Amino acid sequence: MRPIALMLPVLITLAAAPALSAPAAKPVKGTGDVTRAQMQAEVDGVFKLADTNKDGFMSRAEFGERMGVVLNRTPPGTKNAPTAKEAQDMLNAANAAFKAVDTNGDGKLSPAEASRRPLRAFDMVDANHDGILTVAEKIAARKPGAGAIPDRKLTPGR
Repeated sequence: MRPIALMLPVLITLAAAPALSAPAAKPVKGTGDVTRAQMQAEVDGVFKLADTNKDGFMSRAEFGERMGVVLNRTPPGTKNAPTAKEAQDMLNAANAAFKAVDTNGDGKLSPAEASRRPLRAFDMVDANHDGILTVAEKIAARKPGAGAIPDRKLTPGR
């Protein structure tokens, strides 16, 4: 899978809300386990990078700038670079998702709006609800019929 495709869900949702309770267990370093707090921190970091005017919101323009930065990391013609059509498809999907995540329709994302989807996805995949996504939980969620990650393409707003 191309690196940009892996980042798209985080870029679409982009921000953060307060983490829930601390996990009962700790992830094992180097295993690929991720805590909810780590996920929150990742989303916070992406939001801060995108909020270039530091007003606490991400405008459509700031979002577009951030998407351009990510898409340009792999210039056209280099290994794993998206084709022009793939890049346009990703931008179209990202723009549709931005609109879906902007629940109050004001043309900008608050941290709360932006964090709902990634944290909800984390909670769906965290099968034992301990606040830690293990590699096994991630693999299980990707299996057809698992229910955590639909077999079909995700549509914005779902």
